[in-house]
Amino acid sequence: MILDRPLRKIVWEHFVPLIKNILPLDDTVDNFDQTPSDSYHYLQWKQTGQRHNPSYYQRLKESAACAGFGGCVTSSYFTGEPIVEWWDSWRFWESLAAGCVTFHVDFDKYGVKLPVMPENWRHYIGIDLDNMQDTVDRIADDPGILEKISMEGRQWAIENYAPVPTVLRFLEMLGFYTPQMGKYQENEGGSAALALSMKLRGINLIVFPDWTKPEESWVVDIERVVRAIATHPNKSKMTLLVDSSNISEEDANLALSGVAMNLLMEEDLDVSDGPQISVIGQLSKIQWEALMPRIHGRVVLENENRDAIAAAGYEEIPSYLLDCFTNI
Repeated sequence: MILDRPLRKIVWEHFVPLIKNILPLDDTVDNFDQTPSDSYHYLQWKQTGQRHNPSYYQRLKESAACAGFGGCVTSSYFTGEPIVEWWDSWRFWESLAAGCVTFHVDFDKYGVKLPVMPENWRHYIGIDLDNMQDTVDRIADDPGILEKISMEGRQWAIENYAPVPTVLRFLEMLGFYTPQMGKYQENEGGSAALALSMKLRGINLIVFPDWTKPEESWVVDIERVVRAIATHPNKSKMTLLVDSSNISEEDANLALSGVAMNLLMEEDLDVSDGPQISVIGQLSKIQWEALMPRIHGRVVLENENRDAIAAAGYEEIPSYLLDCFTNI
């Protein structure tokens, strides 16, 4: 196999000069050695070998599209047709998750195979290396198509390659799970996918922060409840579910991670055998109903999202005040 045709080099020399006429180009290169000041980003930066860079992710969220190309163009051993080897690029998945349009080659034409395939011009834009101008012309004729692809691409990635669907697909390959099993469990009122994604334990509690309040308000609420659970005698058996009805899951996770890291550093809490904390995204009414039998109570916050509590139908579940929580 001769790998003398790097895809990124081909794209940079032939495709970029065409596309930059209709889309502004940002070729910023981040410094791996620049230490993030934020505690959450610093932890991720250390754990990923300095590959985590918050400014890069912010640019992705603010960009219309991203070049997710990777690998080399070679010839199929069997047919002699051009194929792309080692196509998988972190930027392909990161840009899908960020909600900007992902550019790559046409997967169908160049032999790229995935367990669940994306559809060209619906979930991503796959270029034909023999006719790059066609891609540019199509975008120029219909600029609104980028917004549609960005939304559908992100949804496709989350539905098929987020942790839960990936784990269930792997278990299915091993013979430990079938879609019929999942359907049966949902009909019985307990969703396997929900349980996996939320990491439910023997004691599952829920809070509904009002994220619309000033940051200092909900930060205090979350710090108090995390501290109470992290110091509870039964913390190893607990999962705390945090509703994110009026905030994005990403922002809620960042907020929780920041609070947890601050408590770890300032109060030296031992979380080696501590509670599990999971953010709840947008759930349907059926999913809320399926989750309810697994919830043992709601921890009352000073600033609560009462609308979210009512919408979930959780007004009547047992509620606990933080001041007396540790004695329960």
